[in-house]
Amino acid sequence: MPLQITIQDIRARHPKGVNSPTDFYYMNLANRLLAITNKSLIASELTQEMKQRIALSVALYFEDVISDTGIWRSFVEKNQQLYGRCLPFYDLEGEYEPDEPHHVDVQLIVWDSMMAFKYESVVNPENLGVAFLSESLFHYIDGEFEQAPINEALADYFRECRFMDDFYHMRDALKFFVFSCYLTNGRYVEDYLNNEIETSMKYIDTPDMAYYDAECVMAYQYRIGPLALLPQEWLGMVLRTVGKTVEAADVEAIRWRDYEPYLLEQYDSKGFTLCSIDDEQLSLTYHNMAQKDDSIVSKRDFVMAMFVCYRGEWHLNGPASWGNGKKIYDNVREEMAKKQSSPFPNHEELVQQNGGSPLFYFKDIAEAHAFIAKATGAKFQGKMPEGWKKDDKSVVLYLSPTSHIFAMAPGAAECISDPNNPYYNKNAAKENALALVIQNSVPGEMLRYLIANDMIPDACLKSMTSPERGRELLQQNIDFMARALRRDDYWQ
Repeated sequence: MPLQITIQDIRARHPKGVNSPTDFYYMNLANRLLAITNKSLIASELTQEMKQRIALSVALYFEDVISDTGIWRSFVEKNQQLYGRCLPFYDLEGEYEPDEPHHVDVQLIVWDSMMAFKYESVVNPENLGVAFLSESLFHYIDGEFEQAPINEALADYFRECRFMDDFYHMRDALKFFVFSCYLTNGRYVEDYLNNEIETSMKYIDTPDMAYYDAECVMAYQYRIGPLALLPQEWLGMVLRTVGKTVEAADVEAIRWRDYEPYLLEQYDSKGFTLCSIDDEQLSLTYHNMAQKDDSIVSKRDFVMAMFVCYRGEWHLNGPASWGNGKKIYDNVREEMAKKQSSPFPNHEELVQQNGGSPLFYFKDIAEAHAFIAKATGAKFQGKMPEGWKKDDKSVVLYLSPTSHIFAMAPGAAECISDPNNPYYNKNAAKENALALVIQNSVPGEMLRYLIANDMIPDACLKSMTSPERGRELLQQNIDFMARALRRDDYWQ
């Protein structure tokens, strides 16, 4: 019978260029874990993609722990820092040893692997099928603990971190966390990539270059993994965990500038200086711009590009488009400045009149629109969440203190426990509040406000133990659940 998980599957989930003889061991281990998953009680509820992801993720988690790579250990340390406990959802028996596999680790990985493919619903992390499968997988890898080989190449990749000496190799390490790492890739990543490719195709002619451009964006822009952290945060955490604090600080200090126009201010034989639309000066060498000399800059006066500041030097990130005509640059700069301006300059006054709260409640959409028109002198131009119909449901408006625009959430008011909210309905909230946490029915910034102020206390998971246990489990882990399931959207 042919293997269902290949050596390429294992190596594709390692950092670029990291191959080891131990890859064959972990390939075989993954296939044995896949066989266990195929025979589990929950197998009929899993797609083949889910099964393979579960088997691969548990095998690579085991490799990580055995080799002390630092990926899982850094996650545990960050979770402890954020929430005061090693892991979400599960209580630990005895002291947690980060250099040994644990049943609760496997259970969290199985749950997260399943949620990589579920967007409209959520599996209870205490689901019995998940628990039984996790126990079987754990017992198998635990029996391998004494004989499993260390992947020295993988461990050395982070402990020696030679990739830090070159900007592009460092970026490959960031891409590893986006596209390959068993813990941080998966949920939404394919959607993010497709969106960026579609955006890139608007100004890049070839699909290959559009894909490259999208990868370069994703190495810096999107929050990934169950803690919804940036790739540089994940890499910095791992480097700190393995004792590379100086290198971690270099990664954490990275600055990224999105695709925009830059005016050429001056150049000489060594390099040139650009001016951004917000008047920041960027000095680059020709080498860091992937150019040999001044043959291009001497004939152009602006460039559309992305840049990254790494270890004090600016580097080109992705393709660049040079052009002539300062008028073109000025027009683009003017349009981008308009987008960044505040639609409602009286936002502070509106919040102050509302008792200091950014939440405004209305009986229906018509009343909410009338309020916006009266308060701002303009028609509604905020964000309407996907999936909501324009009907007569009660409405909550959220006035963002950062973007200064309104977000409208029809139907969400009934789920929000707030003394100022006359439309709160506890029974309805028990049924519908979970959607606010796991779906994009409200903006991430608004959800963070609701969670921080304990305004959705009725949100709960379905539980075979009791409704109260379902509510308790979610409320104790509500911020983690929102991070794990909303990911980058939780920070928008």
